[in-house]
Amino acid sequence: MRRLLHRVCWAAETLAVVLLIAVTGLITAQIIAREVFVNGAPWADELARWCGLGLIFLTAAPLLVRGEHVRVDLLIKLLPARIATRVEAINALMTVAFCVLYLMSGWYFLQRAGRFSTPALDMPNLVFYAPAALGMLLMLIAAIERLGFAVRQTMSQANGVPRP
Repeated sequence: MRRLLHRVCWAAETLAVVLLIAVTGLITAQIIAREVFVNGAPWADELARWCGLGLIFLTAAPLLVRGEHVRVDLLIKLLPARIATRVEAINALMTVAFCVLYLMSGWYFLQRAGRFSTPALDMPNLVFYAPAALGMLLMLIAAIERLGFAVRQTMSQANGVPRP
């Protein structure tokens, strides 16, 4: 399972790099079109927003899997190992809860907004918000994996096995 998760995260990160290149190209083209040719293209702005949305959400899970997601660990590093491990487990549990709440609220949001399309590209909102849903689903799987690891680590400490 862990190997599959790493491969899927690698694919998501690779796609995010492609989206970053696309955002850069689209914004550059839009600036040139407006400033040189005095003719903007609203579709380019909308497509750049979609690529940016995908870029953000598709990189969250790979960062979480590698332990590089944004976190403040000053307090955790000061705690004794047994307590720090429990705090890590609670943190992973809260991440799982956040992902579940996000996906649930997104589902309710798309029940209404999914019937509409974007103005410039006429892209269905279900397609427009798909990268956010997929990225958050991948992050949920990564958070569950981290939670399992934290719980196993906590249990091994309770049994007297030293922390790696």
